[in-house]
Amino acid sequence: MNVFIVEDSEAMRANLRTMLSEFHDVNIVGYSADESAAVEHINTLLPDVVILDLNLESGSGIGVLKNVKKHHAGIKVMVLTNCNDEIYAETCKRAKADFFFDKSFQFMQVREVFAEWARASSAGDRLQDQHG
Repeated sequence: MNVFIVEDSEAMRANLRTMLSEFHDVNIVGYSADESAAVEHINTLLPDVVILDLNLESGSGIGVLKNVKKHHAGIKVMVLTNCNDEIYAETCKRAKADFFFDKSFQFMQVREVFAEWARASSAGDRLQDQHG
């Protein structure tokens, strides 16, 4: 599973790298800290998942989300932000974000989603081995 991270905090990028490194099938294909570069890289790399902050060095994560869902609806977008006001969650939901997590208290839920995907992938591999 290819993951692209849109996050302006180096510390948070490092935390995500550390957390995702435990999943052997997760490959971080790139990072960006601003909207235009993120959109360009996502359009080129076509990752399976985008982990997206809303506050960026320039531009907005909402703009990235809307662009991804408009042009690549199959890419999963996981918003991970400190913007915990309900208006942000509603805006992301309307823009078709697949997940919305608050960094301050839901960071480990990101890990749980990846763990669930890993279990599903592993179960699918076993099923394919048995029937393939």
